[in-house]
Amino acid sequence: MIRTDDPFIPVLRQFLESCYEPFTSYSSYNPDPEHPLIFHDRHIASALLLKNVKHGAWIMKELSNLCEDTIKDFTAAGHTFIENRNYWEKFRRPSEYVSYCEDIAKRHFVRTSIPCNAYASKLLFSPNDPIWFNFINARLSGSHIARRSFCCTGDTAIIKPEGEDTGDRKFKIPPETRSTLGNRALSNLNKLRDMDNIFNYEFFVATKTAEALLDRMGCWGEFKWEMPTVTGAHVLPASLPGKDSPFIQSLFPLLGVEPLRPLPIHMGTSSRKSAHARKVVAPLTNTRRAKSKYRINVHHYIQKAWIDAVHTDATFIVFSCGRQERIAIRHRQSQTLFLSDLIDPTKIPGYRKIHLGLTIAAIKDRLERWDPIEVENRRPSKRKEPPGYSSIYNSMKDKATRRKRRRLNPELGLTSVEMDKKAFDDELAKRDLVLFYLNYSYMSSPAPSAFRRMEPSCASRPFQNHSYHFKRKASYSPARYILATTYQDDIGSGAVGLVYRVTVEIEIEDGSKHQRTLILKLAIGDKKDQIIQEYEIYKRLAEANATYGIVGVHGLFHDMETDALMMIMDDGGMSLRTRAIEKKLKIHYDWDDSVETAEKERDAFIKALKGIHHAHVIHQDIRIDNLMINDAGDVFIIDFDNGRYDPLHESFEYERDMEELLTAIGWLDSDDDTSESDEDEDKDEDKDDGDGQA
Repeated sequence: MIRTDDPFIPVLRQFLESCYEPFTSYSSYNPDPEHPLIFHDRHIASALLLKNVKHGAWIMKELSNLCEDTIKDFTAAGHTFIENRNYWEKFRRPSEYVSYCEDIAKRHFVRTSIPCNAYASKLLFSPNDPIWFNFINARLSGSHIARRSFCCTGDTAIIKPEGEDTGDRKFKIPPETRSTLGNRALSNLNKLRDMDNIFNYEFFVATKTAEALLDRMGCWGEFKWEMPTVTGAHVLPASLPGKDSPFIQSLFPLLGVEPLRPLPIHMGTSSRKSAHARKVVAPLTNTRRAKSKYRINVHHYIQKAWIDAVHTDATFIVFSCGRQERIAIRHRQSQTLFLSDLIDPTKIPGYRKIHLGLTIAAIKDRLERWDPIEVENRRPSKRKEPPGYSSIYNSMKDKATRRKRRRLNPELGLTSVEMDKKAFDDELAKRDLVLFYLNYSYMSSPAPSAFRRMEPSCASRPFQNHSYHFKRKASYSPARYILATTYQDDIGSGAVGLVYRVTVEIEIEDGSKHQRTLILKLAIGDKKDQIIQEYEIYKRLAEANATYGIVGVHGLFHDMETDALMMIMDDGGMSLRTRAIEKKLKIHYDWDDSVETAEKERDAFIKALKGIHHAHVIHQDIRIDNLMINDAGDVFIIDFDNGRYDPLHESFEYERDMEELLTAIGWLDSDDDTSESDEDEDKDEDKDDGDGQA
């Protein structure tokens, strides 16, 4: 690779051929594996999911050859390696403490990633750099708790700019290194910085269970991708798989890729069957029982790694538990994962040569796949407009005077009739099944998730509070279920979970369809208790007929396959904080943030809060983020996950609620403010008038 008389030869050979030091023992910390897939992992677009796993016995050899060829090109161009203190600083003895999963990752970073990244930086970017500056970082992802679970994730990426990014792309590069960089190297570094990362790591705790998992990854053949099992539902528009870089094909000619096939004509189109002919079949039973112990499934971990690679657009993945590894290549065009043989870092010769070749290959692949248009499109909010939203269906916001039936799409035979809000709410209340689609960014549900109703609608009047018993049907016609689709990423998150703005569609018996834009809250894992608590508060308000300033809630629903919960509710508009930001109004930042509001708005918010208190409910979290106002000027108080039912109505927290409200809307110190003591006078009035609520 370099001249035989080069004094750096023994140093280079020591680097490339050395292996890991063996662990003294397995980790004493042995956390139980948990299901790695979450709700969203089942909704990847069909063109992006994994279809096959194939044996890539050639991967290690080809990466080693790439490493050797790159070093040959480096020396042939007249460059030399320099052994100095800066070089040896890249080599530090890893900690022998390997209790947690993050310890496995850090050991790999210190022993392998950092020196390999330094070599790759010199070979590809700064060949004449005397201080071996490292442009590439190895990073751990996730929270502190996640890093101590059975598995955790990491990646490699180009260093970020110095300070705040002002567009000048200045890096924290020492002067000695910067003086050696050419325009091409700087251009390539800037391109790589625009991307999420270079390649991904999937780390596991050092246990026999993890070793067995990596061993069982050699499950060659068709891959069983976990996704919703609903059948008979509308199919979202499909697309072709992504393209791979020419570099990957030239480096790994044994990929054996078949040419892209055109999509079948029927894919991605709505069914033309009549409403009576189209039937949806929902899952029979819960496939994930909350209290049952998860039984490890190698397909789940492979699918999770593939999804992480889709999210970051990575081609290479490293699976490691410290004692064993596999290197994988994600081939987009054939939707195939090529997996290497098992690698024993303590025994295999040329271990670091393989990983240096991996880093070089990943960087070259990234540079060939760099597309300025795609990079620019990835930066804004991940939003996709509903296809034909304005031309196919009649929006609920159209003027209610146009009530005649009209044909909207002759090809699909779809019609629509205006439906007022009460009729729409009543239709939602009668339906027990919600089909939820995600359709934004790389999410495009191959099938919808089916949520069955757990609790009744609080929006339909009169409110019927009774124990709800879901009766599963063999199949559901379109007039028996609700379609909910989000065309953008979540618009917020909090104690209850993720919040989406969704298009909700219903079809009635005559085949006409109607849509409204609503809000959907999705709760996963430990967030489920909070969403149940919030629904219970909304139900209390509905029982008391407290509707003024309260968004309509259309029920609580349960996903039989993932145990996720959802709550569908009316859209209250924008928060006072958002309105202040958009209209460039002043926000007073003090102990509690506040904004200025008009007297009419103040009175409306006070009226809403009094109605809540008359229903014996204390909000306990009134902030400008939870105070909403829509385009018509209607106000709403939302987010009752901290709310509490107080049947005695004697708590001082009622006064604190009112004080927080007046502070948030900028009226606490006004001579015209309204205190909670006014309620004593209100109680003498007609108790049935409900403060004018209807």
